[in-house]
Amino acid sequence: MNKCIYCKKQNTEGFKGVEHVIPQSFGKFSSKTPTLKCVCDECNAYFSKELDLLLARDTLEGVTRSKKGITSQAKNPPKSLKFRLEEVPENGEFGGALIGGPDPVTGQHRPLLPQFWIKNIQTEDWEKYQIAEIKNIVITDEKYGPATPGNRNMKVMGPSQEKYDEVLNELKKYNIPFRVTDTLKEIPFLKDVDPEGKVIVRGTTDGKLNKTHRRAFAKVLFNFATYYISQEETLKTEWDEARNFIRYDSEALKWRVSQKPFWNGQEHGNLRFQNDSYNIRIENQNGNVVGVIQIYNLFTHEAILVENYQLPSEYEIAYRFTPGEKPYLGIKMSKPNWQ
Repeated sequence: MNKCIYCKKQNTEGFKGVEHVIPQSFGKFSSKTPTLKCVCDECNAYFSKELDLLLARDTLEGVTRSKKGITSQAKNPPKSLKFRLEEVPENGEFGGALIGGPDPVTGQHRPLLPQFWIKNIQTEDWEKYQIAEIKNIVITDEKYGPATPGNRNMKVMGPSQEKYDEVLNELKKYNIPFRVTDTLKEIPFLKDVDPEGKVIVRGTTDGKLNKTHRRAFAKVLFNFATYYISQEETLKTEWDEARNFIRYDSEALKWRVSQKPFWNGQEHGNLRFQNDSYNIRIENQNGNVVGVIQIYNLFTHEAILVENYQLPSEYEIAYRFTPGEKPYLGIKMSKPNWQ
């Protein structure tokens, strides 16, 4: 009889599917793709909807995945990431404008979004809102200046006259006064479209790592520990805090994010292995069991999975996963090897 490593329910019928250690949306690893049969179908379905999709589409790692050609048929854009045109001369007054996230089918960024800007006089920053966010704006004289003409700095942008007018209509709908002084200006960089209709622009991406994102990363670490150490180990009560955080959104694990190298030895701050892989390890640190994950050399996530507990040294393990290749076992060294 199977026992689920997350809800701990036992069932002979509810384990028809498989749980991929690394979500399938990040690729397969030759004939050695690690999968688990000890995650029940109910938990598997929950993770697929609530955590795996988030990791694949709503993180910088997920955006990078699509840019590297691992695409999907998903239609919804990321919710917690913002994509902006970089503030450089070639972008003109559109510098900083919101653009659509990458298309998961092609990996290419979607065009300029219809948007409204208003300058916050307290911070001296432009606040930028998509159409769906306009209804939530609360206009005050203290924050944006008096309503008399010329005292509030506002902009409307759109990829076409039709979309530009949609923003104007939304502002009117929610009684936000905006005086149109000119028509939609031509987007400067669209003058440089190549013969195939493509244009290359510089942009930035920003967002926040929230609790649900951390749960998605933690699930990969927990799966990894189960597969490469054992189901018997992760079913121990010592792992309950991590288990409940992942499955039931309980108290958050202690977490650290940095850009330090994942591997010691020949890798350091200015020299990294090529950024096409996913690196994962489980190790003892300062009397705790720590899981570490790094995708595409972007950020190194470290989570305390089990506090005040130590694994046997032979259970400390690291692997490097590259789509299309067999997982590569990492070796723990006591000091760097500079041969």
